[in-house]
Formats: sequence, C-alpha cells, structure tokens
Amino acid sequence: MKLVIGLGNVGPTYQNTRHNIGFKFLDYYASSKKCKFSKDRYFEYFSYANTAFIKPTTFMNCSGLALEAALTKWKIEDTLIIYDDLELAPASFRIRSGGGDGGHNGLKSLFTKCDPNEIKRIRIGIGRNITSKSEVYVLEEIPEDLITAFDDTFRLVTKFIDTYLHSSYKNMLDDYSKWKRAYSGKNDAGIISPKEETDD
Repeated sequence: MKLVIGLGNVGPTYQNTRHNIGFKFLDYYASSKKCKFSKDRYFEYFSYANTAFIKPTTFMNCSGLALEAALTKWKIEDTLIIYDDLELAPASFRIRSGGGDGGHNGLKSLFTKCDPNEIKRIRIGIGRNITSKSEVYVLEEIPEDLITAFDDTFRLVTKFIDTYLHSSYKNMLDDYSKWKRAYSGKNDAGIISPKEETDD
C-alpha cells in the first residue's frame, strides 16, 4: 500500500494559507475522485487505488506523529509527501526523492519517523517575500490572483499522482521528465516547465 501525505495546519484559520498547499491539493484530489475524508486520531484520510491519503491534524510541527500513526494503521510500502516550498516560484512544482528538509518544519518532524532518502516528494512553490519573515509569509492567505494558477498546477500534478498510484514512482518520474523536455515555455496548464529536476 502507498501513502500520500499532504502537509498543512488544521482549522479554518489556516485553511487558505500558503503553508496549507499540501492540504489544498489533497482536497482537490479527493474532490476529483469523489472521495470523502474520514477521521483518525492524528489525521484525516481517504483511500483510493490502494493508497492512503492523509492530512495530519497535529499541526505542521508535529506531522511526524501522523506519519507514525499511519505506518501503524497500514502496511505502507512507499510514501510520497506534497508540501509548500519557499524556494520555488508560486504555482511551479518539482518532483524528486531524497534530500534534506530545507528548513521546512513539517519535513523536520516527518524525518524523525522515517529515512528522508526513502521519501518521494512533490514540492509546490509558494515563492518568497524578501520583506516578510518566512514564518509570517507562509501563514498569509494565498493571493486571489494566484488561485487559478494553483488550480492549474493541481490539475497537472493530479495526472502525475495518477501515474504514481496506478503504475510506479519511476513511471511518474519518467512522465515528469518527458513533460519537462516537451515544453520550453508554458505547458498546457500554464505552468512553467522546469529545466532541471535537481534545481533547488
């Protein structure tokens, strides 16, 4: 069984903030598959295609508790995390495996419960504001003029997730690489195609 974790903070105060991109994608994906969330002690979840999708309800800095509970509840063979990234332009994304936490507190917590090098990742960019402290910026709401761009990103990422679920991470990465090579400018969803997968 596979596990997909979308990172974020629980509650209406944080619902539309930049730091909740992982939650927002899982909401989008669940809606697209007509799935409904159930509640467990440390997370909300739904199951689809022999995969558990979870949103930790522990708040970002304790996300590892949700991962630990999920690993106890299910026999997980592969894990993928979806989260916000300050270093990527808003609504851009990268797919990769391994690496450090990049200063992301949710990842820091997860990595106390697993080997970082075994975790697959989809990083969705939120950009950075040089005039604001990062801890303030990530908890601000996503600007209205970027909502459509993020929806386009979610639509595209959904295609890659479907490949991951129904095939494998390797095939998802192959599709991602083909997508990068195919577009020198904007792809069909209006998202800039990255030149290098290893860009951080």
